[in-house]
Amino acid sequence: VEPYLITLEEDSEVFPIFQHKGVEFIYMLEGVVVYRHADATYHLSAGDSLFFDADAPHGPEELVEVPVRFLSIITNS
Repeated sequence: VEPYLITLEEDSEVFPIFQHKGVEFIYMLEGVVVYRHADATYHLSAGDSLFFDADAPHGPEELVEVPVRFLSIITNS
C-alpha cells in the first residue's frame, strides 16, 4: 500500500495521465477537481471519494477550486 497526500495549487503544473497496476482510492480533503478515469470524468469536492482500477488512464483534468488536496492510496496487488 502506498499512501500519498497530493496538493495542487493554481501554479501547479498540468498533471499527465497516469496508468499503473493495482487499484487506487482517492479521498478529497479540500478544493474541487474534475478527475478523469478512462472515458469518464468526476466532479469531486471535499468529502468525495473515488475507488478505481489504476490500470485505466486517470488523473486530474481540471482544477476548479484551488488548493486541491486529496489522499491517494494505491495498492499494487
